[in-house]
Amino acid sequence: MSATHTGGCLCGAVRYAATGEPRWIAHCHCRSCRKHTGSVVSTSAGFVREHIAFTGAAPGRYASSPGIVRSFCTRCGTPLAYESEARAAEIDILLGTLDDPQDFPPTLQVWTEERLPWLHIDEHLPRYPKTPRNSRREG
Repeated sequence: MSATHTGGCLCGAVRYAATGEPRWIAHCHCRSCRKHTGSVVSTSAGFVREHIAFTGAAPGRYASSPGIVRSFCTRCGTPLAYESEARAAEIDILLGTLDDPQDFPPTLQVWTEERLPWLHIDEHLPRYPKTPRNSRREG
């Protein structure tokens, strides 16, 4: 029996279950994904469409460009998925919406020509276990 991976939105109105393993897990650097997620990079896992079942509230759908539909929770706004006519057999689930995203390390990066030039995870930056009290984020 294949593993089932669950996830959903911030408020819990939309839930999903994906059966089996993703075909790939990628960081996407394209401007459209950045805008959709409000982040400097979007990370998603491509699952076989027939292996994903949404439950609870129906996700909202937004046609962000020709052949592209992005799903989100209409209650809390959480971005959930990306669908492309070019890859109609898959749904890309945004990794941060999985209940156990730590189990899905990225295996590739796409749209690197649009990567923000300063985006490098700098291991030398100060680290805090939670948000520090000083709003300027100084050590």
